[in-house]
Amino acid sequence: MIASYGHLWGMMTTFLAPFAMSFAAMLVLVPLMIVVSQKYGILDYPSERKIHNIPVPRLGGLGIIIGFWVIALLHLPLPKASWAILVGGTIVGLMGVADDIRPLSSRIRLVGQVIAALIVLSAGLSVSFMPKLWWGQLLAWVITIFWILGIVNAVNFADGLDGLASGMVTISSIFFFLMAIYLRQSDVAMVAIFLAGCCLGFLVFNFKPAKIYLGDGGSTFIGFILACIALYGGWSNDGFVVALGIPVIILGVFIFDMIYITIARIKNGSVRSFQQWLDFTGKDHFHHRLLSLGFTEVGAVFFIYLIHIVLGLNVLVLEKLKNPLAIFIMAVQSVFVFTIILLLMRVGRGISDKKSGNV
Repeated sequence: MIASYGHLWGMMTTFLAPFAMSFAAMLVLVPLMIVVSQKYGILDYPSERKIHNIPVPRLGGLGIIIGFWVIALLHLPLPKASWAILVGGTIVGLMGVADDIRPLSSRIRLVGQVIAALIVLSAGLSVSFMPKLWWGQLLAWVITIFWILGIVNAVNFADGLDGLASGMVTISSIFFFLMAIYLRQSDVAMVAIFLAGCCLGFLVFNFKPAKIYLGDGGSTFIGFILACIALYGGWSNDGFVVALGIPVIILGVFIFDMIYITIARIKNGSVRSFQQWLDFTGKDHFHHRLLSLGFTEVGAVFFIYLIHIVLGLNVLVLEKLKNPLAIFIMAVQSVFVFTIILLLMRVGRGISDKKSGNV
């Protein structure tokens, strides 16, 4: 079994340079974005629905977009699919930056996200588990668009505590990178390591107390890249169930939080349309529930990091498991992790409701 991993060390050293360069680019660009944000008053101001108490620069996303392009251009040639991901992500990210400067309607942002998803589809990236028939291909395109939109907005939803979204995306992209080099998919690994380096470099300035925020530009950009990495890779040689399960588990915390709050908001009548879902903001996410339970902000962030890492470690062994029983046990373990999250969210909601006088 050890021999089957022998190629990893050689491949990993190949990616050390792009990782280091991505990280270093953020150390240069992010301070510049802090200065620009402060000079032009592009700040995230405190409000009732936010945690911070002082205005914080919010042009971090622009720094990540610029850094990503610089690193990509330095590592030419890149395949068509990689460019499609970067172009699509840039469209989504720049619309987010525009929204950070002057609010855009949710409809305009949605149209931009769909256009970006169509660019990725045009490069041949889509879910691959549908029947190879015309209706199967059509359904695959629809699922792909919903997948991208869902992950983009899930990452945006997670950007509620200092260092949370940027750290979670760092962890996710590292696990995607490790899986990609194990499966000898160097193109996928390159995009993943770009994202990991940029997010980790940004985290230096984004961890509490944050000197700058991702803003909608940053959270939607890295969310788009992350969603497309999941589509880019062929994540298993043992059938579509494992191949589908790997990205879902890696992104499980993002997905679970989005599904849970969507169901809860529909159930309590907070949202009644898709546009309301896009526009709605509230303190009902997983990280908010942890704060209600008495976690500090840093404690909540590290707790979510740990859950993310546990799920990622499951993925690293899932591809090597050939025994159906072992695969089933790993799946049950992941279900238990999500059950723990569910219980914490329900208890946290009860405490939050008591504090607000809703019960």
